[in-house]
Amino acid sequence: MAHRRELRVLGVGKDRIRRAVHAGRWLEPIPGVIVLHSGSLTRRERLVAALTWAGDEGRLSHTSALHHLGARIEEPVALRRVAGVRGQYEPPPDAGLVQVTVPHGRHLESAGFVVVHQTRRPLGELVVDGLRTTSAARAAIDVALTATRRQDVDHVIADVLQKGLARVEDLVDEVRLAGRRATSWLKDAVADAARGMRSVGESDLRRVIVSAGLPEPEWGAEIVTPAGTYFVDAYWRARRVAAEADGAAFHLSAADWEGDLRRQNAIQGEGVRLFRFPVRRLRSAGPRCAEELWQALGR
Repeated sequence: MAHRRELRVLGVGKDRIRRAVHAGRWLEPIPGVIVLHSGSLTRRERLVAALTWAGDEGRLSHTSALHHLGARIEEPVALRRVAGVRGQYEPPPDAGLVQVTVPHGRHLESAGFVVVHQTRRPLGELVVDGLRTTSAARAAIDVALTATRRQDVDHVIADVLQKGLARVEDLVDEVRLAGRRATSWLKDAVADAARGMRSVGESDLRRVIVSAGLPEPEWGAEIVTPAGTYFVDAYWRARRVAAEADGAAFHLSAADWEGDLRRQNAIQGEGVRLFRFPVRRLRSAGPRCAEELWQALGR
């Protein structure tokens, strides 16, 4: 893969390039970016093509950077063409749009499957598997800045922390650099992470507790039992009441289920009343969940 200007430096004339592309021996997925084979592009080739279009100062960013770094995220897919458009076309077989970011002032337009962002913030020098990319913290913040749902912000922040792709300190720094663009959703999600929360469910649980005016519990609290030391999402130690948020994807194997029961029995064996709320219920019936906790705490 090479840009047209690089091929010309190597002595490949524009007429030869035009004929090869027209005959289908070579591809030109992005204007000026030539792939020296026919057929479809692999995911990596799509990323390389995007970086070739972006130039040496460009970096994979947003969802594309997160996907490349191993986060759980979906790349956006281009809208299907309207009915009546002539010709044969189909969605990409292996990926969606590739997002890249270039320094502010580079008047580079989005083209083909490449979405170009501009920024005044430093992009860094991170290279992973031979591809230039922004850090996971930077990419997560960029995705959160454009999110239209609070839960999407919580998910992306929780995912990079759970996978060890970013530290809380890195996220705090990126929020500071984002300045006035940082939304209240993003600030709250990073503040929750700074309190030790590492899941969307924990953030949902805290919102229920705060909105109901419940006393602030210990978060990620340690409970020592004869069977071992366990951690719970929220713990009112003086009242020996604990609460946990169980995610929507909380499915256990038989062995995991047995271990979960042992853990629960060990905690309750220490005289702790353990309340477990599905995330869906925290969102749909938050006040009722809070009322159950109020009763346990002896309002």
